[in-house]
Amino acid sequence: MTQDDHLVEIPVENWPELRDMFNVEWPKHIVDYYTIDNYIKWKEKSSEIPNLKVYSLNDEWKRDGCAIIVDRYQLLMCSLDDTSSQLKRALELVDWRGGLKVSSFVSMHRPAVLHLVESRKYEKEYDSETVLYYLPRHLAEAVLVECSSDIDLRPMSRDDAIVADRVWPNKHIGSLFFLQRLIAWNPNVGAYTKDGRLVAWCFRLQSGALGALQVDEQFKRRGLGTLVAKAMIRKLTDLRMDTFAFVNVDNAPSRRMFENLGFIQIDYVYWLRTLPTDSTIPSWTD
Repeated sequence: MTQDDHLVEIPVENWPELRDMFNVEWPKHIVDYYTIDNYIKWKEKSSEIPNLKVYSLNDEWKRDGCAIIVDRYQLLMCSLDDTSSQLKRALELVDWRGGLKVSSFVSMHRPAVLHLVESRKYEKEYDSETVLYYLPRHLAEAVLVECSSDIDLRPMSRDDAIVADRVWPNKHIGSLFFLQRLIAWNPNVGAYTKDGRLVAWCFRLQSGALGALQVDEQFKRRGLGTLVAKAMIRKLTDLRMDTFAFVNVDNAPSRRMFENLGFIQIDYVYWLRTLPTDSTIPSWTD
């Protein structure tokens, strides 16, 4: 970081140009591309999204696509630069006092994040590794969804977020609002019994990936995880979107399921949360 460095907000009208910078060497930059694309679509649904900012370092985003997205307590990032030199400097200028959940950052960006966290000696609540799985488009287009007669597939409702949040391994302060917003603005699929009970579900995260896929304990080993994954693949394919997913490295059953569907591993994606350094800053709830 230099004395002249500063964060400059990127106007919404420039977001499509920023996104399209990552439509190269596909699918190397798929996470960066669809993260920005997701927020473009969200802005189309709601022009006023509180606590959402997209910044560049010194207004130089056209140089290498380096951008920082701050969405409530979450921080996301993108850059085409393998050295992450601009990204390192940009992260120095972010306000970390309240603690941040650095979300879905690819392995190329990990050294920049760790440099910031370790140089400032921030305490970490967690530092998680997930596998980035990608489904080649020709395989996605061939997916067929066959649902048994005792299960209905349909988009989830706002109230369904309560069910999902209650058992989500990543449940945290603010996570209910997070899932409610995903249900409202992103494609999703829920599997329901004939009496309306939600028993399996899959979200599309703000990075564009499939995530938070779960099956009710009483309904496991019935293929419902595969069913909702296939339904999401079909839905995204029909929307002309690519399909990729984040799966915890230690989740062997989920990894086998995605690999059996034809997904291939192309990278690792990380999630790191820093603890607050200023106790006067309230936690996010909505």
